[in-house]
Amino acid sequence: MGGVTRARPILVLIGFVMIAGAPGCRSQPKAVRPGSGAGDWYVVRPGDNLWQISRQTGTGVDVIQRTNRIDNVHALQIGERLWIPRGDGLRRLPPGTPAVGAGADAATTLERRWGSDCSDAAREHGLDFEWPVAGRLNSAYGQRRGRPHDGIDIGAAKGTLIHAAEAGKVVYAADRLGAYGRVVIIKHVGSWATVYAHNDANLVAEGEFVERGDPIARVGRTGNASAPHLHFEIRRSNRPRDPVACLP
Repeated sequence: MGGVTRARPILVLIGFVMIAGAPGCRSQPKAVRPGSGAGDWYVVRPGDNLWQISRQTGTGVDVIQRTNRIDNVHALQIGERLWIPRGDGLRRLPPGTPAVGAGADAATTLERRWGSDCSDAAREHGLDFEWPVAGRLNSAYGQRRGRPHDGIDIGAAKGTLIHAAEAGKVVYAADRLGAYGRVVIIKHVGSWATVYAHNDANLVAEGEFVERGDPIARVGRTGNASAPHLHFEIRRSNRPRDPVACLP
C-alpha cells in the first residue's frame, strides 16, 4: 500500500512526547542579570539563535553567552530576555510586557487566537513550514480507501534526502511504530509537530535540535509501503492538519 493506514500508534506517541517527553523546542528560560555598564534587553523570537542576535546587535556571541550565563547555545527560550551590553538600537519590550522569570508564562503568550487556515495558525507562532522533500503528491490528506489519512504521501526515489520542514527538537527517531517503518518526529513551538515516516534511514537522533531545511532522513519504503515515498504529517496539539494548507 502507498501510505499509512493506521493513525492510532502515531497519535498515542505524539500525545506522549507532547506531555512527557517534549516541553518545547528549547529548554526552560534561564534567569538573566543586566551586565555592568550600558546595555539593553533583547527579546528572543522564533528562529533566533546567538549568531543572528549577535549580527543584529553588534555584540559578540561570546559576550552575549558569558553575560547571560548561557551554557547551551541551543537552549534559548522564545520570549526570554537577554541582556546585551552596549545595546544601541535593540528591540525593546513593548510597554506592559511582563519579564520572563517574573511570573510570565511564555507558552501562554504564544498560544493566541488562531484561525482555521493552517498557514495562518502556524504564522501565529512564527512558523514557516516548507516542503520536506521534492517529489509528487501521491495521496492527499483526509480519507484514503475509507480510512483516515492524517498526512500526505510524497513520492520520490529511494534515498532522496528529507529535510526538516521547520526548526525544532527531534523527539522520536526509530522504527518501533509498525506500519510506519522508520519515523522521525520533530517538536516545534506552540505545540506543533511534524512526522516523517517510511524512511529508508534516519539521519538524526532523539534530542537533537535541527534548523528548517536540515537533512533528517532519506526516502524509503519501510513499514507498510509498496513504493518509496514520504508520509508527512503536520500536527498541532496532536491534532492533524492538512499539510498542503500549511505549505507554500
